[in-house]
Amino acid sequence: MRGHDRLRLFLLLAIVVTSLPSTAAAQWDPFNPPRDPKHLDVSGSAGMRLSTDWSNLILLGTVSPVTGVLEQVLARDLVFVPGPVFDGTVTYWEGRYGFRAHGGFSRRCLAVGRRCGAVPTLNGLTRGSVDVDASYYDVGGAIGLIEYHSNPWVWPYTFFGVGGVTYDVKQTVSPPLQMFIERPPPATPQITITSDRSRPLLIAIDELGLATKFAFNFGIGTDFRVPLGAAGVGLRFEVSDNVHESPLQIRIADVNAVADNNVAQPNARLVHNLRASGGVVLHFGH
Repeated sequence: MRGHDRLRLFLLLAIVVTSLPSTAAAQWDPFNPPRDPKHLDVSGSAGMRLSTDWSNLILLGTVSPVTGVLEQVLARDLVFVPGPVFDGTVTYWEGRYGFRAHGGFSRRCLAVGRRCGAVPTLNGLTRGSVDVDASYYDVGGAIGLIEYHSNPWVWPYTFFGVGGVTYDVKQTVSPPLQMFIERPPPATPQITITSDRSRPLLIAIDELGLATKFAFNFGIGTDFRVPLGAAGVGLRFEVSDNVHESPLQIRIADVNAVADNNVAQPNARLVHNLRASGGVVLHFGH
């Protein structure tokens, strides 16, 4: 009996040892490793955009003990007035990580003091309100904030990308160097350049028309989905910021100076386009 027991034990161990490689091979194939679930999102949304100023109020002048303060307006506090924004996004996901392509459009006006109306320029007032169309576009990545499982009901994520913003100003705006004012400067002037009038300055200000700026986009969002098998529908909410260099460039140089580094850029600033939007998202795949 003991011999039969040893034989049975030996046969059982042989079966277990033989079956282990086949089970492991069924679970892991080095030429076809398991992949994260793949899915595709397509969304359309609408919301509001809030942009920071393209320029501060910049005064160029001198302080005189006889006449007080003589200031010359070099640049106004121009801003792309807040308005609606419309977006479309396509995102391809593998598990938590995705590739995203985004485009958006906004229409409002360029104004002084955040109110649409005529803008003072070197050639006088513009012909009424200065309308502006802005097109946003970027490509980049997205990362889910939780581990992905098949057809989640809630899917929060963060995203980032690089692209551009194209501004189409409907009428050309010449440099806003158009008047002299004799009054005390503002209580907290943004930028004041005090200059010796005996030394000439060379001032260059870009005209505003059609301009494209390189931009960086980043934000956070979440989907609330209703899975319907291989496809589904849901709501999407996003908050983002699109950052680029100001379209209004100002350069000032001392004509009598010979140094290469005598050029000042008092309006070297970044413009932020803050966006909050909501819309519908369609998702395909598990």
